[in-house]
Amino acid sequence: MNLSVYLFTVGPLQENCYLLADEKTKKAVLIDPGDEADLLLGVLKEKNYRLESIFLTHAHFDHVGAVEDIIEALKVPVLLHPSDNVLYDNAAMAAARWEITIKQPTTKPKEIKDGQILKLGDTEIECIFTPGHAPGHIAFYIKAENLLLSGDALFKEGIGRTDLPFADHQQLLKSIKERLFVLPDETNVYSGHGEGTTIAHEKKYNPFLL
Repeated sequence: MNLSVYLFTVGPLQENCYLLADEKTKKAVLIDPGDEADLLLGVLKEKNYRLESIFLTHAHFDHVGAVEDIIEALKVPVLLHPSDNVLYDNAAMAAARWEITIKQPTTKPKEIKDGQILKLGDTEIECIFTPGHAPGHIAFYIKAENLLLSGDALFKEGIGRTDLPFADHQQLLKSIKERLFVLPDETNVYSGHGEGTTIAHEKKYNPFLL
């Protein structure tokens, strides 16, 4: 396949940012650029990738901290489910409560919705609405690559926090069981924090979902 996937663990909360690149066209997208914009911009330049857009699984500050710097440099759109606009619009304020400073994103996001198919070269990326950790949380599923970018919905033997504003524990469990656990068992799960896993492993070992 033409798709390359890079992982960068960035920022004080050790958030996983992903770079997806189509090697045929050199087009790329960044998923959840949470911090360290200079590092991400440097990799794009070094690899000669052309950034098409930024995809956000959700808009907690540790997932959007580099958005403003990247947009200033490359003038690309940001894609986000509209139910997360309230988090996006208050990201810097939320970060300040943790004594973390980020640049507040100012570009209005383009709306994405459940079931929408995004394209990167020939690769189709399906948006799966998975609210609970955040009200507009989206997971990105690449069927052809057997890959799920689960954001902060599903972790290896864990789930996203639900003690945050706008979070809902029961809704998150429902999202995982009804939207993610129906994917093929062999699907590789790349999460917003921590190491990767598979759907089969989480069905068998995730203590929150047994």
